[in-house]
Amino acid sequence: YDEAKKQFLKLVNSSLASSEISLTVALLAIELGDNILAEKYFIQSLERNYPKPGQIHIYLSGIYDDRGDFEETLTWLKKITSGEYFLDSRILMAEYIAKYDSIDSAIEMLNTLKNRNLLPNEKLIILRNKTSLLLSGDRSQDAFDLMKLEEEEFKNTPEFKFDYAILSEKMGNTLLMEQLLLEAIKLKPDYSTAYNALGYSYADRGIKLQEAKRYIEIALSFEPNNHYILDSMGWIHFKLGNLEIASKFITKAFAINKDPEIAAHLGEILWAQGKKEEAREVWGNSLNRHPSNTVLLETTNRFR
Repeated sequence: YDEAKKQFLKLVNSSLASSEISLTVALLAIELGDNILAEKYFIQSLERNYPKPGQIHIYLSGIYDDRGDFEETLTWLKKITSGEYFLDSRILMAEYIAKYDSIDSAIEMLNTLKNRNLLPNEKLIILRNKTSLLLSGDRSQDAFDLMKLEEEEFKNTPEFKFDYAILSEKMGNTLLMEQLLLEAIKLKPDYSTAYNALGYSYADRGIKLQEAKRYIEIALSFEPNNHYILDSMGWIHFKLGNLEIASKFITKAFAINKDPEIAAHLGEILWAQGKKEEAREVWGNSLNRHPSNTVLLETTNRFR
């Protein structure tokens, strides 16, 4: 890093200097944890007319957030008034407003974007960020009420129905969740995530197990290497008592991604197979990396 830094600093002041070189040096400085140097060369890149100034404005806002300077953080983001970085800048702005001021103020700022001529997917991004902010503040009911309010606007959007379904399950309304997931699948017949969510929900609750297996099989046919779907397939086989098959699917899922919930499932299957030490090892390693994961904690507590 130090040698690369020296070479780039030479280059940035040479006859070959350009806005791109300045940006590269700034990004290298970020990697090295030198925000003061990064700021200097981000600004130099702007002065040299970098063609995507919005990108640099976002980086500079991050530097000032690291310093706890809320006003300057927003100042840089407010410079982005249109173009490809506009929506990203407002989503970031909402996060910073929620952090330094309040969630309600952040949502109020996002609401002002309704006056712009937004594309349907941009409207969904904004809604998702509003619900995410509410959920981060443990305001599940407010998030649910917001989704309900927007139902008509997004009635033909399968991704909205999926999000609404997952939130409905979180609120304990599994009937609404099932209805919304089936509506999402009807709108988007290859929606593997929706098939998987429905099948997994049945499997986890120990109901409609053959139907659950069918939905997960459909999901897997679209995404045969998706670790979440492989995990679901293993979990449904576990619920059906097929331990060997369950182990194969979840071991494959865990090899792809060491997700703590997959670790919880793998450990439970190993335990059921009498491999208690292996189960404890899987859980222990995962808990070291994810000490507050609720599924993992609930599972390990059951088998103490």
